[in-house]
Amino acid sequence: MSEVSARPQSRYAAKSRTPSGKLIVIGIIGLLLISGAYIFVQMNRVSTSSEVTASAAGWAREEGREDDVFIFTLDVTREDPAKDSYCIIYALDYNHAEVGRRNVVVPGSKEKTVRMDVPIETRAKAVAGNVYGCSTNFPEFLDTDTK
Repeated sequence: MSEVSARPQSRYAAKSRTPSGKLIVIGIIGLLLISGAYIFVQMNRVSTSSEVTASAAGWAREEGREDDVFIFTLDVTREDPAKDSYCIIYALDYNHAEVGRRNVVVPGSKEKTVRMDVPIETRAKAVAGNVYGCSTNFPEFLDTDTK
């Protein structure tokens, strides 16, 4: 029995359950590759170049109807100016709440950038406006006969 007790304890101890350094490094590299692929896919999905862009160029109020009509000035730039497009614009009140919205059909023209004054009927007095987005692909609900 004295021979058995003389054997080193580490030789018969239970194996450690902590992962080795190599396993941790492989796991971190795998997570980085998966994260990079996810970011790449999301960036390509979100940042597609648009054929049509628009920006706010100013605004005014219709005299006598300041509380229910907001005139939004819109600059629309298209890669192909001859192509019809549409934009969605909206009006905001002092609390940044949307008080009016309108779909605007932009007919084709010779100019790459066109400026339009568009009245938006509002539920309350508007103090600012903005562009939600533009496209050349018309949705079914938008009456394209009035282009």
